Amino acid sequence: MATLTVQGVEDALLETCGSRGATSAQFLKELNLALPRLYAMGLWRDLVFEWVISNTDGTFTLPGHAESIISALIDNSPETIRAQFHDYRLVGRNSSGDSLAAFGIVDDGYVPTREELASSDDFTGYQITAYPVFPNVVLPSVSGSANIVVLYEVLAGQKTGNISCDGSADDSLSDTDVQNVTEIRVAGDDLTADVDVVAVPRGYTTDPTLTLSGTTIEQAGTVITVPVTDADDVVVGDIISFTGWPVSDGADNQTLNAEYRVTGVDTDDDKIYLYRATDSETWTADGDSKIIHYPVLKLATVREPDYVARYRRFRFANSSNQKAVIRLLLKRKFKKLLDSTDIVYPSSLNAIKHAMLGSIAEDNADLERANYHWGACRVILDEQLDAHRGAAKPSIKFDPSGVGAYTPNLM
Repeated sequence: MATLTVQGVEDALLETCGSRGATSAQFLKELNLALPRLYAMGLWRDLVFEWVISNTDGTFTLPGHAESIISALIDNSPETIRAQFHDYRLVGRNSSGDSLAAFGIVDDGYVPTREELASSDDFTGYQITAYPVFPNVVLPSVSGSANIVVLYEVLAGQKTGNISCDGSADDSLSDTDVQNVTEIRVAGDDLTADVDVVAVPRGYTTDPTLTLSGTTIEQAGTVITVPVTDADDVVVGDIISFTGWPVSDGADNQTLNAEYRVTGVDTDDDKIYLYRATDSETWTADGDSKIIHYPVLKLATVREPDYVARYRRFRFANSSNQKAVIRLLLKRKFKKLLDSTDIVYPSSLNAIKHAMLGSIAEDNADLERANYHWGACRVILDEQLDAHRGAAKPSIKFDPSGVGAYTPNLM
């Protein structure tokens, strides 16, 4: 069955299970009330997906649209998922905060940002900046001057900063010595598009530079291609800054000297791709030309009004700080539907119909009718999940000893 958008669900169900005389906006509100309970009822079709993370510090956070970990591999080795209190109850925590390898992956609760700000002797601190999510190249235009509110700490103490979404390419807080971020929240207006809030390291004692492969940088259309000798440490979203570059070849005299956000990386050919609004140009390096690479920390992606960013964090043993590739099967989390083009998971019209009728019955204090509709909703989802699995049925394992010595079910 094809996955549907909000508009597809509305076209099919507005007259069937929407409240009397409901408009599109009212139907969307009712859909947003019914679907969270449907998500919580089980691991239905389309609610489990795969995600891959690379990590070096022994902690990672789930993406904003994920609820929990179903299964996990670290460097292709299966790992057990443990509850938040697991090592506290058994052995406590050591002074360094490292997790024991025997515990696998341990839940570490909720945190305000996707990545933690790390102190370093190489730079003073961070600057908080908001960028559009590519392929958007400018921030959405929203009324007001405090569309995103950030609570953070600098060397002098705690501060509150406001970020405006005014249609510009980006917007930054003035402080460049940020040490920690404690809260990121959206004001009362829908931002109308996703916005990335990131931390850019500032105040380097020696700027981290990349080495140009060749002597020129070319722009074709709106894409700048930067050939370098090694692009392995560059990721999408990082900042590339050009300094000391002459104006472009030819008669246009266009300057390259500015900061750009990385939109693509080809690690096989060691090429970095950037967006620039003006048309094709070529720049030739001279002795003063530098390519500076700022590795940013992604803090949050926000849009929904009155939303406070929260991310679920997990930790695992990685005392050597070696790069680990974490492959996860995740349970999808319900995200509030905002646009008619948003995808509805799971797109079972019959189940959604009963969920919405059950929600309406609850509002009318008709508990018998509500229980019937929610029960019918569960039965439909169970039947569709069984049909979806086909021959891949879950196997039952018995572990009388409780130590992992399973007795297989041969039936």
